[in-house]
Amino acid sequence: MISRGAFLSGVASATVATGGLDVWDATAPQIRVLVASDVHGELPHVAADGTFVYGGRRWRGAPSTVGLPDGRMALVTTIGVDAYLQGVVPLEAPPSWPPGALAAQAIVARTFALARRTLSRAYDVRADESDQRWGGVDAETPPTTAAIALTRGQTLAYRGGPAAVFYSSCCGGHSADIASAWGGAPLPYLRGVEDPHCVPAPDYRWQREVPLSRAIAAFGSRTGDRITGASLAGTDDTGRPREVVLTGVGTAVVPVADFRRALGYDAIRSPWIRALRIEGTGDGARLVVDGCGRGHGVGLCQWGARFFAAAGGSAGDILAFYFPGTSVVGG
Repeated sequence: MISRGAFLSGVASATVATGGLDVWDATAPQIRVLVASDVHGELPHVAADGTFVYGGRRWRGAPSTVGLPDGRMALVTTIGVDAYLQGVVPLEAPPSWPPGALAAQAIVARTFALARRTLSRAYDVRADESDQRWGGVDAETPPTTAAIALTRGQTLAYRGGPAAVFYSSCCGGHSADIASAWGGAPLPYLRGVEDPHCVPAPDYRWQREVPLSRAIAAFGSRTGDRITGASLAGTDDTGRPREVVLTGVGTAVVPVADFRRALGYDAIRSPWIRALRIEGTGDGARLVVDGCGRGHGVGLCQWGARFFAAAGGSAGDILAFYFPGTSVVGG
């Protein structure tokens, strides 16, 4: 087992600068990132520049192995939040996007990461889409590192406390209400806003065809192994349906989240399904789905931010629009 202290002695003394941002900053808030949930006996190799190699990729921070409740040994790195963001922001907002969009993404990603610091487990965030994708050193780019440096220390707050922030690729013209999307108590700044900015986005409107056999495999036990009809039910205030109704010999009323999970997120790109129908017969039968946006739609619309910034909007303008009533603090 590798102790955290053994790595800290070598890493803390190394200061690595990229694009003007000191990535080892003892004064910066630290977070613990789960790089791998099962190390399989592989150990990280620390380089002279203070980075380390694991799984064929270079990472930053001070790595250590920790035990998980299920008995597996995991690899966790302790890292300054801005050094971590250097490998997050380029995966969420392409470096070619306007500076205002990159800065907004940096502030939201920093707020998201810091809100997840906890003493209840051995890590704060995962390095994948279940929290935020982190690509390590090789993902870093000068424009996104500059946006992180420009917004250093800045987070989003609501009424004097940290705001709960989320983001997705494209809201489809109206961001989602958090209470409708995931249940729980509503938040005034996450009730959804009408968004004219993301109209040019690639997934603003989409259509996908799914083999009907895939839907029958997923839900046929409830419809008598056949599906002859499909409709939507229970729309919320933004127009998003709550359920998909599939009929055959029996009827399956399926929450949209379960429908997406079963048929695949690439096929059903968002919970905002506008229409669905069955076309074709026999082996060629398919479920045709029309929808809006990509991702859950709560909070920041990343493509909307991109076009908002291109029209002259600042990071502050963007965040005030998508999270009304919040303010940027710190820095």
